[in-house]
Amino acid sequence: MCFSALDPRGNEHPVVVIKVGYRLLPIADQPGHCSAEVMADEPALLCGADHYFGEQGKSSVYEESDLAPFKPRCDVIVNGHAHAPGGEPATSWTAGIRLSAPQGETAGDILLDKQLRFSGPRYFEHGLFSGWRLSAAEPATCVPLRWEYAFGGSSVLANPGYPGTSAEPYLLHQVCYSNPLGRGWIEKRHEKHAWSLQTPLQRLAAPQIEALERPVTHLHITHHPDGDISAADMAQLSATYGYCPAGFGVVGRDWAPRLALAGTYDKTWQAKPWPGLPADFDFAYWNAAPIDQQIDFLPARLRIELFNLTAPALGHNGQLCIELPAHRPFVLMHLRNGEVLALPLFTDTLHIDTDALTLSLTHRISLPRPDDIEALEACFEPEPCVAD
Repeated sequence: MCFSALDPRGNEHPVVVIKVGYRLLPIADQPGHCSAEVMADEPALLCGADHYFGEQGKSSVYEESDLAPFKPRCDVIVNGHAHAPGGEPATSWTAGIRLSAPQGETAGDILLDKQLRFSGPRYFEHGLFSGWRLSAAEPATCVPLRWEYAFGGSSVLANPGYPGTSAEPYLLHQVCYSNPLGRGWIEKRHEKHAWSLQTPLQRLAAPQIEALERPVTHLHITHHPDGDISAADMAQLSATYGYCPAGFGVVGRDWAPRLALAGTYDKTWQAKPWPGLPADFDFAYWNAAPIDQQIDFLPARLRIELFNLTAPALGHNGQLCIELPAHRPFVLMHLRNGEVLALPLFTDTLHIDTDALTLSLTHRISLPRPDDIEALEACFEPEPCVAD
């Protein structure tokens, strides 16, 4: 795909994007290893709009639109489930992903190594004298890799003065700025209003996904100011929550701190850059992965290790290894003066679906202004020649 985009100065330039899908196929006589085979019969489609697990804006994003002009780093996205070791019910376990150079190449060159803790269902329960307490986790065999199971939440109460309608004004309408879909967070006024409605809060779902170094131990109750709030203030306030959402999936575009990277759309912007990008727009906004899953652009060859992220029968002791072949996408830029330039694309998105056993690589390049360009030719070399 080739489309036009604007840089912060309002200059138009072409962007070329290639997406390649792979099936993960078990390798005979190598337990816990899969090969990555190009899906030639069912090519991966470029995503023109954000794709949600459920209702738009009210569920986690499965895959974000590929129509980003530039990503300064590579997004690593994992969807699927975290599985308890051996498929046996457990109250908690860890799962994660590691990216590195293939065996035999630059040993120890780790690009990404991330582990999270998962637990079975657990709850914050309110006692008359004890207040809110976290219950013990129930056994589970798997947990979905979705933000609905991580720290976050919302405090939304309809106004009883407006029965039968979802129109404002709400009695209370506040969300966790860093993850409005999650659990373990409420706005301070929620308890008071719930009592007034004779529906007191007594039991709330607790996060089942958390960071190893910062486990969620208590219900976070915070106060949000009324009225409009800037994206920068949202980011500052969310930093005081005490917990950060933990996950492997796409971070919402309008969540903190990502939203603040989109820049300031105020009267100054309306007076001059409009309808272009504001002067403080940060292209890191286009990166959709959690911060600790944004890495340098991927090399051609890559070793992927998944820990407790695939069905137990597929992995070896919970571990699955995949080595990506050294496929090479590039674009031939035909200039008006007759020159032809071969330009490599940058691999800026790795998307893994551990349920479907598929992965995709998105490759992108932003080119200079098209004045001197006669034609663009996107190319994909499945087996690059290796010089002796």
